[in-house]
Amino acid sequence: MVTIKDIAKKSGYSITTVSRALNGFDDVNEETRKKIQKVAEELQYYPNAIARRLVKKGSNTFGYIVCGLKRGEKHSIVQEFLSAIYDFANKVGYEILIMTVDSKKKSPKSYLQFAKEHNLSGIIVSGITTDEPYYRELQNSEIPCVLIDLVADNINVGSVTTDNYNASRDVVTYLYDKGHRNIAYMNGKANASVSMVRYSGYVDRMRELGLKVSMDYVLNGDFSEEIAYQEAREFLQKHPEVTAFFCASDLMAVGLIKAARELGIKVPEQLSVVGFDDIPIAEYTSPPLTTVRQDFYQMGYEATQMLYSIINKQDIPHIKKLSYELVERSSVSMV
Repeated sequence: MVTIKDIAKKSGYSITTVSRALNGFDDVNEETRKKIQKVAEELQYYPNAIARRLVKKGSNTFGYIVCGLKRGEKHSIVQEFLSAIYDFANKVGYEILIMTVDSKKKSPKSYLQFAKEHNLSGIIVSGITTDEPYYRELQNSEIPCVLIDLVADNINVGSVTTDNYNASRDVVTYLYDKGHRNIAYMNGKANASVSMVRYSGYVDRMRELGLKVSMDYVLNGDFSEEIAYQEAREFLQKHPEVTAFFCASDLMAVGLIKAARELGIKVPEQLSVVGFDDIPIAEYTSPPLTTVRQDFYQMGYEATQMLYSIINKQDIPHIKKLSYELVERSSVSMV
């Protein structure tokens, strides 16, 4: 294996000069750096990334921590996040290190341990809920951090999310304008920030419109197609008066529509359904799903851009709410 010592011998420069040139220190003039880099390429020298970070006492590496990653998901949300993170990181010359964690289990390694062990410049986290074992640790961290879809209490932690509150309000208004008055709501994970915010938007707008807000009309689908299906089967048999359902995710809407179909309830003729996310399968459901579109790529890109700004101590707002779009398809009808 080629070492710095080999490059020093062939180039005629000292080991110290070669090391500093290859690690980007600015006390090496450009002509010398180019000569050393040329020799390194000729010898096919590939520097050890961890060693370089230790030498520089810093790194050009973003960490991406993703919680609750599951096999066989019917959406590409994490892929969109990762594509965006990669694109911005590549633009500014950074690398990405990924850590996957099970949201239901305490990882043997904390998020901050992961960041410190790999000498990361900062971390981006998606899929985290407020009851995560290491959520508080992130809140009090000195390591630059940006959360996707969760607004942190700590002003030093960045947050990028869709304007979930107003999106939910708009869905209720949309259904109201279609003549619906008995509107039920399928919520996501109880401790997910987006669940709380979307629920607040639903409740507030229902009350403003003088509509019934009852816990009997609120189900917990845990952002799961299967759980939503099970909950909906029981609910729809008990509440034939409900004419519309707002689901806090498209996957839950898919489960709900499946339950309705098995019970002989026609969508949208007898039951209107609105989802949230606009994942790829939304336009291929039967009927095609009316939903709130989020731009997951933009969310990931903005989060990485914000992290980069925090790392470089730029004075920017640490909370960014992105726009959304209500996409009308065929799962809602007039009453």
